[in-house]
Amino acid sequence: MQLDESPQDPFEPVAIIGLGAILPDSDDAETFWENVINAHVSIQNVPEDRWNVSDHWQEGGPKNIPEGKTYSRIGAFVKDFEFDWKRWRVPPGTLSQIDLSQQWAVAVSAAALEDARYLGDKAEREIPNSRTGVVFANALGGENRNLSNHRVWADSFARKAVKAGMPEDSVDVFKESITEGLPRVDEDTMPGELANVVAGRVANLLDLQGPNYATDAACASTFAALMDACHLLQSRQVDLMIAGASDRTMDPATYAKFSAIGALSSSHSTPFDASANGFVMGEGATAFVLKRLDDALGDNDTIYAVIRGIGASSDGRGKGITAPSTRGQIQALCRAYQQAGYGPKSVELIEAHGTSTVVGDATELTSLTEIFGNNAQVGSVAVGSIKSQIGHLKAAAGGAGLLKAVFALHHRTIPPSAGFSEPNQSLDWQKIPFFVPVEPLDWPKPKSHPRRASVSAFGFGDVESP
Repeated sequence: MQLDESPQDPFEPVAIIGLGAILPDSDDAETFWENVINAHVSIQNVPEDRWNVSDHWQEGGPKNIPEGKTYSRIGAFVKDFEFDWKRWRVPPGTLSQIDLSQQWAVAVSAAALEDARYLGDKAEREIPNSRTGVVFANALGGENRNLSNHRVWADSFARKAVKAGMPEDSVDVFKESITEGLPRVDEDTMPGELANVVAGRVANLLDLQGPNYATDAACASTFAALMDACHLLQSRQVDLMIAGASDRTMDPATYAKFSAIGALSSSHSTPFDASANGFVMGEGATAFVLKRLDDALGDNDTIYAVIRGIGASSDGRGKGITAPSTRGQIQALCRAYQQAGYGPKSVELIEAHGTSTVVGDATELTSLTEIFGNNAQVGSVAVGSIKSQIGHLKAAAGGAGLLKAVFALHHRTIPPSAGFSEPNQSLDWQKIPFFVPVEPLDWPKPKSHPRRASVSAFGFGDVESP
């Protein structure tokens, strides 16, 4: 396809020099990569300590379950996380008021800075605090907000229960039962549950004085954060950036509302496979330390990968807010490659959005096929999705995909996509340049250019692709 987007300013290369992650079955970035290579699938039934499945789940599908119920009871969950409150001097009594999405953001940011040798026992330099910014992706806040709201509504629920026949002398017991174990409503509540404080908490506890804010582009939120972080570096407003994402919204309300639009799978996540039937939700956090490439080279940093361009688009008017559009995807890809200064023919790995829906997967590969053109060699470009292993992390989905692609480049390995056995029948795989790897493959260096990968993330009518 002709990349005929209007000319854009050159994209100054940005280096990724530090990595941090807390993901399902992975308490750090290296463990995550081991799980990727081993095609380890972290999807399971909702743990008993999260919520009572019998209260919210009903067997069936989106067309035959009652309003407010979910037909899915599976997901990919982070377990056994403990916040180091002593290190960050946070009173332990306030921890229950600080949503885990904020706690994870602090932990992964610190891990990424340690990896970049700015923190910890192996630190070789001081953080340029006044010149370091933080942008974190978060679309839904966290679970604390919904839970603390139950206390606000307790009297209303009790009044209606009395009106329905509950004895008035049972009101106090009723209110205690429905608020048991829930976060308090006090001076720590608002800062502990707001989405914008995900980034603010990182800046506060790490004493970072550059810009800090959150981005929300739904499931493309990570790349919105990444794009802004790169622009802040390129404008010289900062010298170091933490770009991250944190999502911990696996409560019954999120399940029920995604079930209402028929988006979830009740059984599995197999992107690009014929058995794809919806996405599985996951949770987690990632962080990337970014620096202008010239500065990273001058400082002798470990460079995991280099960002050469980030393209973004909106679908405009289409069939619906949730319907995927080839036009929007193609526009974002064209813009990314124009910024990068090279075409898609030199790309050998695509970490796709790959939600494991028949229509969504087919639309994404159709868009990629149009970009790569009919002249590309059949089966020459690997395409996969981390959602096959840890599900869809919503706002943090792009971060997990980017981390997978960064490690693939760093370790010179084409990673597998789990659970793939029979290709999506909406495409003729004998005529497209893509294949889905099912085992790790050596990635030899091309003769004429560096190893190159592209990553995509799509939101509701919004597309980002670096």
